Order: sequence, then structure tokens, then C-alpha cells
Amino acid sequence: MNPRNTELAAIRQVVDKYAEGCHTGNIALLRSIFHPQAMMYGAGGDNVLMTPIEGLYAYIEANEPPQKTGEPHQNMVTSIRYEGNAAVVETVQEAAYGNDYTNFFQLLKIEGQWLIVSKSYNAVPTKKEQQPITELHMQES
Repeated sequence: MNPRNTELAAIRQVVDKYAEGCHTGNIALLRSIFHPQAMMYGAGGDNVLMTPIEGLYAYIEANEPPQKTGEPHQNMVTSIRYEGNAAVVETVQEAAYGNDYTNFFQLLKIEGQWLIVSKSYNAVPTKKEQQPITELHMQES
């Protein structure tokens, strides 16, 4: 595999682990992909959240994950961009903890490992009749 594709695959793997950790409620998996000093910023309706990443872990621990609630959770990577040791990933995440999210992750490659250093998101309540994610444009550069 060429080096660029290897890096894109490694970045994608981190985001896939994020989706799996959210789906199953696996905090240990989530801790493995976030830098310990990572931050999370979110907007949902009139609410704004700015917290260390521990806030994400606490939220997931306090709520039943989609795997247990039966929510039709889906996650689609819509954009991956990276240059050198910095990357930005956008995802659309549906039916997770009662919300649909557009996530923006910033990653850094630290000591050979891609880690999420920042997560920003917009959240809206999940619609009752959720349709599967279809035809989203994926941009890789």
C-alpha cells in the first residue's frame, strides 16, 4: 500500500473505533483513541458544550448505548483530510443516544499513533422514522 493510503487507513481506523465505542459504550476503546488532554465542543439547539474529553466518557457511562437500546446507530465518514502529522475528519452519526450528530475530529500523529485531540459536533434529536445514510460525498485529499 502506498504511504498516503496507509495514513488514510490509519486515520479511518481511529474514527471507526470512535463509532464502535459509542455504539457499544466501550469507554476503554474510546480512551485508546483520544489524547488524554483532548477537548470536546458541541452545539445542540441553544446549548453549547465545552469540556475536556472526560465529559464524553461520563456521558456515555451514564447512558445506555445504542447496542442495548436498539437505536439504528450508523456512522459515515464524509471527509478525511491530512497533511503530515495533522488530520481533520468529518462524520455523520445517526441515532446515537437520541441524537444525530455531525462530528468534526482533529487528529495528530503523536509518537507514531493517530489520536483525536479535539471533537466538535452539532447535535439534533433523532427523527422517529430514521432512514439509512445514503449517497454522501466522501472527500479525501
